[in-house]
Amino acid sequence: MADLRTAINDLARHLSGYVCEPGSPEYANVVAIDNGRTRTPPALVIRANATADVRRAILFARETKLPMTVRGGGHSAAGYCLNRGGIVLDLGLMKGISLDKDKKRLTVQMGATWHDVYGYVSRSAAPLIPVGGGCLTVGLPGFLQGGGYSFVSRSYGLGSDNVTEIRLVDAAGTLRTLTADAKDQHDRDLFWACRGGGGGNFGVAVEMTLQLHTPPAKTVLGGQLSFPLERAEEVIAAYDAWAKKVPDAMAAYGYVGLEPDPAEPTRRIPAFRITPVYNGPYADGVDLLQPMLRLNPFDVRLYSMPLPTLESTIGRSTLVGDRLAYIRSGMIGDKGWNADMIKAVQEAMACAPSPDSFVVWTHGLGKVLTPDCTDLGPYPHRDKRYVFELKSIWNDPADTRANVEWAYDFGEALSSQFHGAYANYIDPLQKGWAKAYYGDNLARLQKIKKEADPTGFFRFQQSVDSTFEPDVSRPLDLSPLNRTLV
Repeated sequence: MADLRTAINDLARHLSGYVCEPGSPEYANVVAIDNGRTRTPPALVIRANATADVRRAILFARETKLPMTVRGGGHSAAGYCLNRGGIVLDLGLMKGISLDKDKKRLTVQMGATWHDVYGYVSRSAAPLIPVGGGCLTVGLPGFLQGGGYSFVSRSYGLGSDNVTEIRLVDAAGTLRTLTADAKDQHDRDLFWACRGGGGGNFGVAVEMTLQLHTPPAKTVLGGQLSFPLERAEEVIAAYDAWAKKVPDAMAAYGYVGLEPDPAEPTRRIPAFRITPVYNGPYADGVDLLQPMLRLNPFDVRLYSMPLPTLESTIGRSTLVGDRLAYIRSGMIGDKGWNADMIKAVQEAMACAPSPDSFVVWTHGLGKVLTPDCTDLGPYPHRDKRYVFELKSIWNDPADTRANVEWAYDFGEALSSQFHGAYANYIDPLQKGWAKAYYGDNLARLQKIKKEADPTGFFRFQQSVDSTFEPDVSRPLDLSPLNRTLV
């Protein structure tokens, strides 16, 4: 212990950031993440303030043989950015952003969240927009390395498609510059893997360069159309048929959950909600919405504002906060929604143990599916119409089993309709998770992982080199939800 104490003190003297340990005033805040269910306390947190700090942290972890995980924005659905008794490398101080106006590119340090990026773009790069996340407090590294859907992905592709350069510190502590045309084949392979192969697998991304876009109008149309859930069979079917035909500039997300009754705002009612975002003139977006408006929603709210402002306005609705959550996902193919799926959603939501649980799905395709996307990265679900996400959210730890088993059974009721799952909604109870997340690209990812990290330094319960599989016999074994390492 004395040797470790000496090593920690020596590390702290050489950092431009600092070490945060249990008992310090800010420790609890530094290790808090969006999912309040996950509380795995590390022995120490290294708050990096520069790339040199990241390198020192990796070498320190190797020398002390302590496990290390990396925290960006703290939105890992399973808490894999934390660990019990090891080191958490926190990038939250590294928020530098710079703009190349000529190339329309933004270079961002990986401690930044989308809130930081949208604020910078609004101040310094308007009317340019990035292909970023809809939840403002999400960090860039996990989002972009997992693929990353944006409200404008149907116009410009995935977030990962718009990454032009990655600066990454590998398991040996070496800073590498990754591009599609890097001289070294290993760097080209890593660039491919890090654009859809999942965060935390290949190294610590410390900086990325993002391609920005000039939107066709200064503002977008955004908002919501809400319908009683009792009309789901009619309305979701109509929505699905309409969404298949809209132009790429229109994205229309779906939501099922409780929301305020306009006639009595203190009462919440089961609803199906469409969240449209049209990347173009407001009036054109309203015209495209006419088929849905003719179905007589009980509440309509439409806005005309710059995309970063819209994301700031509506981007907090899916936060877990200090509550507890379990998250499942599934990819819905080109056939879209059918009557059995809609019925399964209605039945499951009618018996949800918590009123805070909900379903939301992302509208895919458009420019996400390109004629030749083999070189864009390993994300395998480009041909899927929707990304389905179930968030079971509750407040009392004593209710954990009831809420997790409800959500698990809900996902299983739809599993025959799903075609894989989304690594950014990583689920410790997902059967066959590696194939579900990465499809036919899994073997290549594992090969690149072995080349870049031969000792498996960057490892967690569902890293691409893990052999972990959950036991889903009943009663469910919930222990995978309470650990991050294997």
